[in-house]
Amino acid sequence: MYEYDSRLLNNLTTHGAFLTAGQKPNVMTVSWGAVGMLWGKPVVIVPVRRSRYTGEFIDKSGEFTLSVPFEGMLKELQFCGSRSGRKVDKVKELGLQLIAADKVDTYKIGGCGAYFECRVLAKLPMVPSALPKELQVFYGDGDAHSLYIGEIL
Repeated sequence: MYEYDSRLLNNLTTHGAFLTAGQKPNVMTVSWGAVGMLWGKPVVIVPVRRSRYTGEFIDKSGEFTLSVPFEGMLKELQFCGSRSGRKVDKVKELGLQLIAADKVDTYKIGGCGAYFECRVLAKLPMVPSALPKELQVFYGDGDAHSLYIGEIL
């Protein structure tokens, strides 16, 4: 179950992973998060800013995937992390290969080394004023993250 967790955490801190949600999927890059156990279930926690298009897809479907490239795909990760799906079809623009997920109703990104298919257990909106002062600087514009806790299926 946890054979790829360290690779996921390493990729999140170095160049990221693809988060995909929706039937006509939107793809974004996540570059931090956590993997662990909550409520007796294996989970991944991913932050998505409230302004992000992908959040709408996750909220509607209640599920998402993480596709973790073990090598290469840096250009694609950078592109997906710097463009909005409201303005550009990232899958089409990059020629990403979509693979139907097995346990959720969305897709994985082909060519990656590990995949996590997740069902949302909880969405926790962050409250910047509740954070230590040194972390509040990340939310000066008011665009805070929501933390999605996804059960790894």
